[in-house]
Amino acid sequence: MKVEIRRMLEADVSQVIAIENCWDYLSKWGEEGFLQVLRKPFLFCPLVAEVESSERTSPGEAGTLVGAAVLALMVDHGELCNLMVPPRYLGKRVGRQLLEQCLEVGRQRQLTRIFLEVRHSNHRAIRFYRRNGFEIVSRRRNYYRDPPEDAWVMEREAPKDPLPKGASRVLKGMDVLPR
Repeated sequence: MKVEIRRMLEADVSQVIAIENCWDYLSKWGEEGFLQVLRKPFLFCPLVAEVESSERTSPGEAGTLVGAAVLALMVDHGELCNLMVPPRYLGKRVGRQLLEQCLEVGRQRQLTRIFLEVRHSNHRAIRFYRRNGFEIVSRRRNYYRDPPEDAWVMEREAPKDPLPKGASRVLKGMDVLPR
């Protein structure tokens, strides 16, 4: 399965919410939360992973969103606010591709660090982020609600050099990232 990573559009929000609803423990942003993100392109880079059409694509799968990520663009650092993939697409490199695109945006914006929070109990995500260069730097007590739980704060340096071939195609059709 081949996916294209592109900027999230308002028309994508219903599919993004469907991905969000696959996970009971996610802090739900809902329609209004994602629309707010889309209204602030100077502050957020919202991305989606969309299945590309190919001879190996299942009928009806092309054009389906199989992941989403939101990177907040601060003055000198980024915060990965959200990265989610439906359960059936875990282990298919969708999350990795979304993360690579967020890191490429960070590189293009000359950010120094990327931060994120992750639930203490989300061992799969913690392993994923560690494999991708993030380290636990602190703990936020009672950060999450429904259910209440502490968060690990993780960080890594934003890349200074271009990422591997194909990683910079996030803003297809745009010459420059908004500043």
